[in-house]
Amino acid sequence: MKSKITKILCILFVCVFMFMFSSCAGPLDKKPQYKENADGMALYRYKSKSTEDSFSVPEEYEGKRVTELQAFSIANAEYLKKIHIGKNVETIDVWALTNCQNLEAIEVDAENPNYSSLDGVLYNKDQTELLCYPNAKSPIVKNDAGEYVSGGEFIVPSSVKIIRENAFYLCSGLYKIALNEGLEKIENKAFLKCTNLATLEIPSTVTEIGVDAFSYCDALNALEIPSNVQKIGDYAFYATASSIETIHVHQDKPEDIELGKEWYPNKKNTVHDKVTVEYVGKD
Repeated sequence: MKSKITKILCILFVCVFMFMFSSCAGPLDKKPQYKENADGMALYRYKSKSTEDSFSVPEEYEGKRVTELQAFSIANAEYLKKIHIGKNVETIDVWALTNCQNLEAIEVDAENPNYSSLDGVLYNKDQTELLCYPNAKSPIVKNDAGEYVSGGEFIVPSSVKIIRENAFYLCSGLYKIALNEGLEKIENKAFLKCTNLATLEIPSTVTEIGVDAFSYCDALNALEIPSNVQKIGDYAFYATASSIETIHVHQDKPEDIELGKEWYPNKKNTVHDKVTVEYVGKD
């Protein structure tokens, strides 16, 4: 009988211990998680907490330099409004900062030799590549009728030559963008699902538009493809209900440009009817 009571008490003790451990584990799981890499440490996961609206990537963790933001490491952090990137970060994955819907600004330590920030937008050091535009940087203001009033506008600096993959990913707050002359490449998914983007003018210097670059940007109302564009990726402008009536391609014929599959959208208020594409000749 005594041994049976002892056994029951042991089981109860184990259960209480496990409950206490699991209660403590919750907050611990919320701490940023790091992994070793070839150069030091990489940020693996940051789990968003409602009590935190800012996060700083440290210079070091456990005595080792933090040099990398891995894929999805800060993605989907729903409460963050500001991110500060430490001076030792050398690599930021294209998925590292995506879909932070309340993010207003990304800052970079001035001593970082690889990255920089201008007005809250992330670039490489010499600002020839635009890497990440915060989702909530310039919210759209609408009237009671749901019509655009202000906000959601961005001018790309003249130094930029590449808009990197996922740079404006899911930026539903973007209404108008002024792409700069001198821009050469718009990479894959750069403006994927910018659902309120209505105004777009592709500069004459652009030569390549990537896969899904502007897919599901249903609000676009006009599109001109300049003659210097040599390649348009799969689904680059795909949409199921586009507001565009006619796309003008400044080439003599389709064979003069490398076109991906399903690269242009379906018309609004139709069933699988494609937007008209006209080849209007080179400038």
